[in-house]
Amino acid sequence: MNLIWFLKELNKYIAPYRWLAILLIARGLFEAAFESSIRMSLKFIIDAAIIPQNYRLLGLILLLLGAGAIVFVFIGLVGDFWAARFNISVINNIRHSMFSHLQTLSMEFFGRRSAGDIINCFSADTEQVENSLSYGFILVLELASILFSAIFMFSLNWQLGLISCIGLTLCVLAPAQIGQTATEQNYKLRDKQGEIANAIQENIISQSVIKLFGLQSRTINHFNSNLRQLKKVYVKAKFSSYLVQRIPTLVFVFVQLAVICIGAVMTYKNMITVGTLASFQIFLVGLNLNILSFTFSLPYLIEGIAGMQRINILLAEITQIQDAPDAIELPHFSREISFNNVTFNYSFERKGINQLSLTIKKGDFVVFVGHSGAGKSTIVNLLTRFYDPDQGSILFDDIDLRSCTQKSLREQIGLVSQEVILFNTSIRENIRMGYLEATDEEVETAAKNAEIHDFILTLPQGYDTPVGDRGGQLSGGQRQRIALARALVRNPAILILDEATSALDPATEVEIMNTIEHLTKERTVIMITHRIAQALRANRIFVLENGQIVASGRHADLLEEKGLYATLWQQSHPANTNLTVQTHS
Repeated sequence: MNLIWFLKELNKYIAPYRWLAILLIARGLFEAAFESSIRMSLKFIIDAAIIPQNYRLLGLILLLLGAGAIVFVFIGLVGDFWAARFNISVINNIRHSMFSHLQTLSMEFFGRRSAGDIINCFSADTEQVENSLSYGFILVLELASILFSAIFMFSLNWQLGLISCIGLTLCVLAPAQIGQTATEQNYKLRDKQGEIANAIQENIISQSVIKLFGLQSRTINHFNSNLRQLKKVYVKAKFSSYLVQRIPTLVFVFVQLAVICIGAVMTYKNMITVGTLASFQIFLVGLNLNILSFTFSLPYLIEGIAGMQRINILLAEITQIQDAPDAIELPHFSREISFNNVTFNYSFERKGINQLSLTIKKGDFVVFVGHSGAGKSTIVNLLTRFYDPDQGSILFDDIDLRSCTQKSLREQIGLVSQEVILFNTSIRENIRMGYLEATDEEVETAAKNAEIHDFILTLPQGYDTPVGDRGGQLSGGQRQRIALARALVRNPAILILDEATSALDPATEVEIMNTIEHLTKERTVIMITHRIAQALRANRIFVLENGQIVASGRHADLLEEKGLYATLWQQSHPANTNLTVQTHS
């Protein structure tokens, strides 16, 4: 059942709380020893006290049992408190390790692994591991009780003790034959539950599209199909787990019947005393309860192993973008950015850019235009080093980005994307996320530059107004302007705008473009856009098609070439194109 592997993996997270674990094991051993002593005491109560009418000895035995019971209750309550602290400490340690590891992974991982499945690792999988911890101590208690009972039973009568121990051995070994199958089936179940979680998350996020296009029936049918698949996997996983639980109980029923029959005959022939037989039967009843509890805990252990396997797969993910061992701090950007024969593809099916070369000077305002999928956003992903080129190099002032630290690179870049990510906190704190040490005055200055300051002051709580989950309390344009302020508050040397004004109304867009044009005097601005009108302000325009630059220059020059750029301009300004082209020709 991969138990040894599971214990080794779990020990990494238990290590800081090892003494607490030792105390809990000691608690289990004490409880097991005391329960076995109660069962053993029946022999002395019958044979040494009741039959010979020794009431003094009877009183002493009962007094000792009562005192032991008080200690038993006290240690049990303290142990339960320790167990609660131990479980949450270990599980939080696992969650911390996963969350910290997520922060190191590259964007490639988040594009490949679904968010719902990742969340499932933090919730359902860690819950299974937590259950295995709780029931793991129950297993220790029950195994200890079985061990103490076996010792006492041998001391009562070795023949009956031998029969019982053979039966107990079969009870322990029998589940091992199907335990591996049960673990594999439970791992498949955990995977399928992760798919269900991802389907639910996708459905919640996509409700506007589902309602607009009337996709409710389709999504319900698709979800029902997932549920049917889940049912098949669930039945196999749970049935195999129940077999692991049921087989020891069935085996022990026959063992118990054999011991009762043989013990009754031995008592009838005066080979053992009545007290011995009675005590032996109490041990058998207790062992039956121990085995029931032991087998009841096994499925939780199996599910915990499956959960830990999925957690380990996440923790085994290796980031694709890593700082070199000798990485340097990138000096402040001062001259130019160069792409030298850069080729990059996300996958075999999804192409990026091919043999691309270009230069962007400090202080330039450059715009990348082209059809969707031409490679515009790929350039942003490479500049920010979310990905590294497959071939070629990207240089900042003749320094290859792969030779410097990611932190020192990104500290010089402010990025505003089309898909705005806001945190569920106040407007002030969302802007301050761009530079955590920013003062309130710097936050407000950034908001003014992003043309959002006046709007914020109209809100009842001003800058302390919560934006809601994913910025749901604000309009799309307001969210983008706050994202722009977040980028500006860090005073970046390079400002990248990836369709950053796509959700703004024309008047506000003109105002922000005026602000951006003013910012080019202090920093380099790189804009990705499908709105060709914005290219009029650029020092240089790069036209991309199929991952390559097919033209570059100023607006008027590109119109005269009558290439792809002129076509894009005509499509966006059909009424003005002929006049513009004739004027420049």
